[in-house]
Amino acid sequence: MNSKSLLAKELRAKDYRHAFVRSQVRIGLPLQCRALRESREWTQPQLAAMAGMSQPRISEIERPGERKLNLETLFRLAEAYDVALLVKFVPFTEFVDTTDGLRLDGLSIKPFDEDLKDLENNEIWAKGKKTLDAMLQKPEVARRSEKEPKDNPLNPIKRKVIEMPKDLNSALSGNDSQEGKEEKFYEACGG
Repeated sequence: MNSKSLLAKELRAKDYRHAFVRSQVRIGLPLQCRALRESREWTQPQLAAMAGMSQPRISEIERPGERKLNLETLFRLAEAYDVALLVKFVPFTEFVDTTDGLRLDGLSIKPFDEDLKDLENNEIWAKGKKTLDAMLQKPEVARRSEKEPKDNPLNPIKRKVIEMPKDLNSALSGNDSQEGKEEKFYEACGG
């Protein structure tokens, strides 16, 4: 029997279910607060100043079971870390999946600038994929080459060479900054 099967058996008891949730939250949040602070290489006094709290209070918050956290405290900490706070009711299966194997290295969250960069890169990828998919639907754009093209993971249809619009080629080349190239890429993709 694996650990989830054993847990599922234990969760059948209502008292155990609720004690399990309380313990995971009361242990997980303090550990995550500490992991976030340490990942940013902040001291407790630095975090306290940014969150408008005292250093002893930060110390209490970071010790599991030491202090009950209310929403206002969590909002202040989230703002200090510049991260979002998600509080919602979920089924037990989702809760168990989310908290399964609580690892300290998984508690840290990227700073906003890094997170935003990832979001922008995902958006660029999605627009590029959408453009590429649209181009592959047009037979005049996706032409068969005289030579057999090499296998390329970026070319989803083997034996087809994709001719990119001139606008897109110029967006990806040249001496523009990365930001300038991204802007031209958006324009070429119709964004």
